[in-house]
Amino acid sequence: MGYTNAGKSTLFNALSRAEVLVSSRMFATLDPTIRALRLPSNRRVLVSDTVGFIRDLPQGLLTAFRATLEEVQEASLILHVSDVSNPHHNELDEEVDKILRKLGVDGRPRLRVLNKTDRLTPEERKVVTNGADRSAGTCGAPVLVSALMGEGIEELLWRMDAEMPTDPVVTLSIRLPLAEGRTLAMIHALGRVLHSEIDDSHMRLDAEIPASIAKRLRLKEYAVEETFPGSLS
Repeated sequence: MGYTNAGKSTLFNALSRAEVLVSSRMFATLDPTIRALRLPSNRRVLVSDTVGFIRDLPQGLLTAFRATLEEVQEASLILHVSDVSNPHHNELDEEVDKILRKLGVDGRPRLRVLNKTDRLTPEERKVVTNGADRSAGTCGAPVLVSALMGEGIEELLWRMDAEMPTDPVVTLSIRLPLAEGRTLAMIHALGRVLHSEIDDSHMRLDAEIPASIAKRLRLKEYAVEETFPGSLS
């Protein structure tokens, strides 16, 4: 997430090799796009591209975009993307912080990503790098990237891996309608299916899946009685 035109969709494409619309138009990203990617530790995570924030976002507009902003509220780690080539990027970041406080997620783990470094002169890049080193706190220094050129992406993936909280794996048995194709695909993509069989118009699955994904997909609603010991509660 970040201020509008910070390069979030371009970074999302660089991370996931997706083809999301890239545009400088305000609100070019109106719906959250989600992709799975694998971190250096071999963990799979979901990355979501969200709507860009603007200064003094009206409450009515904030409400209208709440469906996309829920992705921020549910995130285990927020990638706060800034256009470091914009001379006012620190001011714009403060506006983003205000909206995060409104959403009640300002305390959530966050990793700063300073994007568009390809637009900096060597002198400007040196200043930004030195400033990033000095600003390193409990969350570490920001990551400098050029999403357009693919620079810094590997370092960003390593930092994401380090900052992402450990997600316990739960084992559960569910009976899911075949019409829930997206949920079934997510279980196969992000979990490990131990057993599956067709049961009328449903799919019965025994699967191991990260707890956060199970919660996100509301799999408890589809759980059958004979769930495994230590399964989702």
